Amino acid sequence: MTTTIVSFVLFYYCISATLALSIHPHLTNVGLPNPPEMSRRNAMASAATTAAAAWTITSTTSPANADAATTTGLASKLSQRDPAQLKNSIFNIPPGAQVYPEFLRGQWDVTMKFNGFLFPSKTIPKDKLVANFGIPGFQKVSIAQVGDVGREITNYQMNIDESTGLQDRKVTLSSSINGHLGYEAVREIIYDPKENPNRISVDFIPNETRNANRIELFCNARESELVSAESSASGQTVFVCSEYIRQVTFGLSKEFGVAREVVGNYAHFWTWKGGDNDGGKNNNKVTGNLLTVAYLDPQDPMFFDEPSKPVVVYSHDLVAKRRS
Repeated sequence: MTTTIVSFVLFYYCISATLALSIHPHLTNVGLPNPPEMSRRNAMASAATTAAAAWTITSTTSPANADAATTTGLASKLSQRDPAQLKNSIFNIPPGAQVYPEFLRGQWDVTMKFNGFLFPSKTIPKDKLVANFGIPGFQKVSIAQVGDVGREITNYQMNIDESTGLQDRKVTLSSSINGHLGYEAVREIIYDPKENPNRISVDFIPNETRNANRIELFCNARESELVSAESSASGQTVFVCSEYIRQVTFGLSKEFGVAREVVGNYAHFWTWKGGDNDGGKNNNKVTGNLLTVAYLDPQDPMFFDEPSKPVVVYSHDLVAKRRS
């Protein structure tokens, strides 16, 4: 029952914040204490039992009247508020690079705020999940873009080219990783969207980051949708996009001369809300939400208990202010 309530609240909040429904959530963040006070997995296990009581919402609009409910794309999928709809996407034609709409182009200072998490699986008990250190998000930098999922506030930069609409992943990813870890951890990011938009290599400064020396990111699928201001009940432009990632993390192991290798599978679902009737072109501030859903790897012993649906969902609020 708790999982059902938490699932409803988190997904209801996500769509309300991003698709401009008349919903006003009042959230109490369930933070994850930093080690050594409590392990990340144990904190999640204890906090999830109280998450439903911590979150309340008031609504004056039925989800059936939402903008997303009238579409057939990614926004519609998110509007269903059902984690089971966010299944993993593995076998696909290699996707092209994500092109962002005009209202998001430019240079931004982004503030990310941790908003909570849930365990949506109906087939795997929560205690078994929190004991699995291989699930993305349970260790630092196991999700590259959100290097410390429980960090309350993180600031980073996001640059999107004015002419092409392509994001400078080197700037965004390096500043996000450094921001989440709280120190300069990234030595180099290798990425060429023209040669291969679906692979990113992150090289860390030696001996600076405990869990990683190098990260390889492989994108399996992307999807996006733009809801115009004219079609939006709020009169604001909304952009949603997703990215399915397979991350391979290399680090030190207990065995001399043998590298530690951890594979994780997850997806990001971004929603950005722009300006008014001008499509947000003149906006100096945009707000959004990031849902990150973690899946089990095929090599995980529990994989066949939950082969495609998410086992953990993390939520973060986003505020981006244009740099002058």
